[in-house]
Amino acid sequence: MTTPLTAPVGRGGTNRLHDIIVVQRVLLRRGFRIGTADGKCGRRTQAAIDTFQRGFMQAPDGRIDPNGATWRRLSDEPEPMPPVDASLTRLVPTPDKSTINKGLTPVNNTLMTSLLGKPRETFSSDCQPVTEPRLKRSMQRANVGPFPVTGLRPAVESLATVLADVRSLLPDVYQALGSAGMLCCRYVRGSHSSISNHSWGTAIDLTLNGKLDVRGNDMVQHGLCLIAPVFNTHGWYWGASFRTEDAMHFEASRSLVESWRDSL
Repeated sequence: MTTPLTAPVGRGGTNRLHDIIVVQRVLLRRGFRIGTADGKCGRRTQAAIDTFQRGFMQAPDGRIDPNGATWRRLSDEPEPMPPVDASLTRLVPTPDKSTINKGLTPVNNTLMTSLLGKPRETFSSDCQPVTEPRLKRSMQRANVGPFPVTGLRPAVESLATVLADVRSLLPDVYQALGSAGMLCCRYVRGSHSSISNHSWGTAIDLTLNGKLDVRGNDMVQHGLCLIAPVFNTHGWYWGASFRTEDAMHFEASRSLVESWRDSL
């Protein structure tokens, strides 16, 4: 029988050492690879809580309360969890926008141009190369785990860190991940004036088991819901919150891009 909690654990919780260890041990039994039960509610533990809640809650709050719904589900002695591969591309409704990208703001063309410069002078709906000399020198090609990418150097480095956490927390999802592209100088799909953030190499489109999520239907692949909290933890904004839902898309948030200001 699982030891009961004495106080909330997670985002906004009391986070007592003993309670965190109890939660971490149950998460480990559930298959979440959060490291050791060290009594610290760090980003891996928090991401695991967020990910677990997304499996059954419309509005996850990232907190486990004693005798609350999350704790009852988490501490219930389950049958071993089946591999998630079969359900990764299952379509589910787009999560409530108030529950994702918390504390993160998307970037716009004005900010990106002021911080990084304009990637090139002309754009179209087709991918074209970066021509601005300083930006061109800042592009890097590297393997970020499950696939290689080309993008802005700090974005590539950050993405590698994100995917390392996905590998630790959700190894089955990690194995299914693929890329539909990172660096691509073009307009936003359907626009003839707004430049895509792919043009700066700070955005990535992901596939699961080789399948690309359909844009704009307000349905998202289950596997993308699972990894979104991990991306958010590292300052990456999920495109499911865009006016036109784009759940395959993750991009560096305003705060993340601004943190790179002096490194280029």
